Amino acid sequence: MINFISQAEIEELCEAMLSQYRGRDAPTPQRVDIDGFVQDYLKCTIRYEAFAEDDPNKIGFAGDGRSALKIKRNGQAVSVVFPFKTIVLDRYLLRPEEHTHRRFTLGHEAGHLISMRINPESAACFHRTHDRERTYSLQEMQEMYSIHEWQANTFSGSLLMPRPLMHETLQRFNGGRRLPVYGESVFHPREKVILQKMADALEVSYTALVIRLRGLGLLNHHDISEYIEKELQLGGNTS
Repeated sequence: MINFISQAEIEELCEAMLSQYRGRDAPTPQRVDIDGFVQDYLKCTIRYEAFAEDDPNKIGFAGDGRSALKIKRNGQAVSVVFPFKTIVLDRYLLRPEEHTHRRFTLGHEAGHLISMRINPESAACFHRTHDRERTYSLQEMQEMYSIHEWQANTFSGSLLMPRPLMHETLQRFNGGRRLPVYGESVFHPREKVILQKMADALEVSYTALVIRLRGLGLLNHHDISEYIEKELQLGGNTS
């Protein structure tokens, strides 16, 4: 049976764990030190290896002490079983341009390890990138979008962008006001500048930030026609 962890539970757990990690009376930091949290609070080892899996989109792995990961050693692909509380990330994530990607993947794998503590029957899990130009099998899609992957992504978002930090960051860059969005995904260029500044401050991707803001209800939704007619001056009564 899948031990479902709700978003509300994940939010509360992450905020409490981060508070314990920093110290309850410590001020809210401008960004979360996810590496320190994983190593010092979760007591996990972080390893970087060259993955040799058949699926190149597998970029992160949470070891359970039983499941093997294929990595390259001396030019050969070998299967290695990493101990529980070991997070293995593909070495390419160390590139400077992959910084926010690495942080989210690390948070994702931390989420898997926390889930394993809640449900010890959970198996080791991969984190995958999603290539929109690739055709995935049904099994791959089921694995990618399984409840375990949703939970791990939710843990990562909640660890990197906890609610108190999100409200404080919104206060810093937009006076605490919700950001207007037209339809589901269209932002005015001025709001895009604010969003990018927020993402840079939090050291997360622009996309991850928008998803998190939407999930926390920190976007002010407008009809898409308002943007088309008022900002683009197209359609409707533009005279």
